[in-house]
Amino acid sequence: MFDELAAQIMHLLGKKLVVVVAISGFGGSGKSTLADRLRDHFQVADTQVVRIDNLYSQNPLGPGIFDQSDWPLITRILEDVRAGKRLQYRGTDSNGQHVHIDEALPQVLIFEGVRLLQPDLMSNFDVSVWIDCPQDLAMKRAKARDREQGNSEETVLQWDTHWGPIDRKYFDMYRPDRLAAVVYR
Repeated sequence: MFDELAAQIMHLLGKKLVVVVAISGFGGSGKSTLADRLRDHFQVADTQVVRIDNLYSQNPLGPGIFDQSDWPLITRILEDVRAGKRLQYRGTDSNGQHVHIDEALPQVLIFEGVRLLQPDLMSNFDVSVWIDCPQDLAMKRAKARDREQGNSEETVLQWDTHWGPIDRKYFDMYRPDRLAAVVYR
């Protein structure tokens, strides 16, 4: 499946200066892993991959399905990319650390993160990918990853009480597997 996806992107590179790829899926589904494979394949610097986990909102634990991320900033980044501007933004990661990016646009610009595939954003992506991973397996992976990274058990349990339910609500409302051009298995 990876080879087919890479070939699709390569084909678009013959027609466009910048190909914008969106990768989404449940937390723990493998979005970052696929983004990293594409990054390496197309020789993109890691700082040129837009990771939604570096674009937290001021209220990431809010009750709404889109409260986690700074969607106005994400929209501005997409608008700048479509205008051919540099990749410039200042975000906040899940630990409250500021992330400052000022990079030239790569030929393949990868956006990866949860709840990224939304009807209002789809026209900004040349290739949209939904990682087809059952939510229970994705949550098991996310919990294992978070424990391995040293997160507290209280934080890990938020997968059951907060992140998982919000992921499910988003999936049921928006059916990103149907919005995506590619369902990656």
